[in-house]
Parts: sequence; structure tokens; C-alpha cells
Amino acid sequence: MCRLIEQQGWKAIRFPVLEIQARDLSALDSQHIQEIEQYQHVIFVSVNAINFALPLISGKMECLQKISCIAVGKASYQALQAHGVRDVLVPQLGFNSEAILAMPEMQDMQGQSCLIIRGAGGREFLADNLRKHGARVDYLEVYKRVIPVSDSGLIGEYLRHKALAAILIYSGDALRNLLQMLAKEDIKKNLLHTPVLVISQRVRDLAKKIGFKNIIIADEASDAAMINAILKEEQHG
Repeated sequence: MCRLIEQQGWKAIRFPVLEIQARDLSALDSQHIQEIEQYQHVIFVSVNAINFALPLISGKMECLQKISCIAVGKASYQALQAHGVRDVLVPQLGFNSEAILAMPEMQDMQGQSCLIIRGAGGREFLADNLRKHGARVDYLEVYKRVIPVSDSGLIGEYLRHKALAAILIYSGDALRNLLQMLAKEDIKKNLLHTPVLVISQRVRDLAKKIGFKNIIIADEASDAAMINAILKEEQHG
């Protein structure tokens, strides 16, 4: 993303607001891994889910090859392919839970079992709707998101001088962490008046609830779509 921004002649300021860490597995998590062959569908919600889960599943990779593996988006699809998982389904339109639920393979789920591999604390929309379609759904939560320890002084200076053209946000967790990391009252007003570019209506609604005044929504959750949204905003501005 930063490289794409810089290719436009703009300056990219890197300010990570999420740190991804491995999560300690429970006895139930370990059981799901040991019995992974019982599932008809294994759904990987992100590249992080793949990178943290596959080393844990390594002894069961042969079983995984016989299961319907589903990747939420293109990056996850490519990551599974790189790890040698051959037959991977991916939604043709959209990179979210709604797109997975729209797939033909997900319509008749009566008696099917699904394992959703994700980070701790994700939303319940996908599992709830799969269960409504008759599926049994389990989770394997292999990582957690924490607020990184970092110096926010540089970003604070940019905000004090109203020098940020836009803030790019990829998730609700990232938005909440940003607010917490930049909680100083003398910059909060400028923060909320800085244009924020988000990936979905759901994150847009959260940004509006928090108090952001200028919210831009990308057409989809991809770097190219984020760049296109910035270009459109620049043309209209």
C-alpha cells in the first residue's frame, strides 16, 4: 500500500495500529486441529489466519487437501496456494463474509460442518448465517490483535498542523486503536476532521459513530481500490 501511494508521488507515513500475535490454543482448539478431517469446509478469513494456522495443521496437511478450503480474498487464496493447498475456493465478487455466503457452494449447508479459522474476537455474521443454513460451525482462533507500543509523536505533529491528506483504515479494530493511540485532546479534534478512508460500510458506520467528519469508502477491500478512492476524492476536491 505504501509503495502504491509513493508511486503516485505522495508521501506514505507508516503508523501501524495493530500488532498480530500468536494465541495460546485451548484444549478444544487442539481437538479441532486433530479432528480437522471431520469438516467439509475450512474457511480461512485472512492471510494471518493462514500463516498462523498452517504450521499448527502441518501434520494434517494431507487431510486438508481433501477438504473444501475457502479463502475470503485473493491474497488469502494466493497464500494457501503458496503453502501447497491445491483446491481453494474464493468468492468471485467481494472479499468478506457476505461474499462467502453468496457462493453457490454455501447455499445448501444442511448437515455440513465448517471450521472458521480466524483471529480472536471476530464478528459472528458468517457463523450465524451458516448455522441458519443448517451447518455446524466451529472456530479455530489462532492469533490475537493487540495495540502496538509505538511513538505517536510524529503523527501528532502532522495532526496539529493539519498536514495529513487522509488516513487509511482497514478494520474497525484498527480504527479503535488509532483513537486510543492518539487520545491527546489537543490533536483529537484535528484527527476527527482528517479524511478517513475505509474498506466497508460497516467500518464507515463505526467511523461516523466515533465522530469522523469526512469518511470515504473504497469499492472493495483491496489496495488498488483504496488508491482509486483517493484519486477520485482528489479529482472531486
